[in-house]
Amino acid sequence: MPAGPGNPAEPHQRIPIRGVEVVLHRCVRCGLFQFPNPDWLDAAYADPISEIDTGLPARCFHVARTAEALIRAQGLGDRQQLDYGGGYGLLTRLMRDRGLDMRHHDPFARNLFAQGFEGDPAGSFGAVTMVEVFEHLTEPLPLLRSLSSHAEMVIVSTQLVPAGLTDLSRWWYLIPDLGQHITFYTRPSLVELAGRSGYRVATDGVGLHVFYRGRLARLARLVLRDARSAGMIARALRLRAGARSLSAVDAPAALASLSERTHRATED
Repeated sequence: MPAGPGNPAEPHQRIPIRGVEVVLHRCVRCGLFQFPNPDWLDAAYADPISEIDTGLPARCFHVARTAEALIRAQGLGDRQQLDYGGGYGLLTRLMRDRGLDMRHHDPFARNLFAQGFEGDPAGSFGAVTMVEVFEHLTEPLPLLRSLSSHAEMVIVSTQLVPAGLTDLSRWWYLIPDLGQHITFYTRPSLVELAGRSGYRVATDGVGLHVFYRGRLARLARLVLRDARSAGMIARALRLRAGARSLSAVDAPAALASLSERTHRATED
């Protein structure tokens, strides 16, 4: 969490971000690292999704397997889900192809693959996915608290600061020339975030973290321990639920969305 009541932060090191040296701070209580008051974000987000993100498609396919397994293992497969900060909508499309009613939310990026299947974060959801979103947040706690009123589980992918790393300027995940990554988490910071937002948290200790209520299912814990099991578990639970791809039934809704946009463009 940023510095504030009960969360004092101290300067950690100076790092050149987009060619200008700025001070990275560290929370003395939970170890979270953050650039406070980043005034370069407007320039950094001239293009919300950077051309250097060559791993975006592969990441979406991987998260689709893992998130489906977690959602179904937790018994939330019959609920509506939300991909928060969903970018081009690829993960939403992949999850709908797996028979889950996933919705897309991202006010900053163009929804290419899931038009007509947008969702409002103020709705009610089984799970919310946040893929490579947390490291972009200046205020993660208020957002997680808000989501806790609307979702049983929040699935987050973001890289934890490796244990023992003190010089973050050498860490590949910081990407200083881009300047979009401004908040970096440790395991204790995730625990504090969970406790202050009404969740519990489980993590694989590297890049996948699950905020949840109550008890995390045994199969969900297995997925966190061994991501290779996710595909097998997801398929088995999908078959047991009798779930089918929503691609065919989504086609009329996608066509209606296209017709509405065409009609609005004609009127304008």
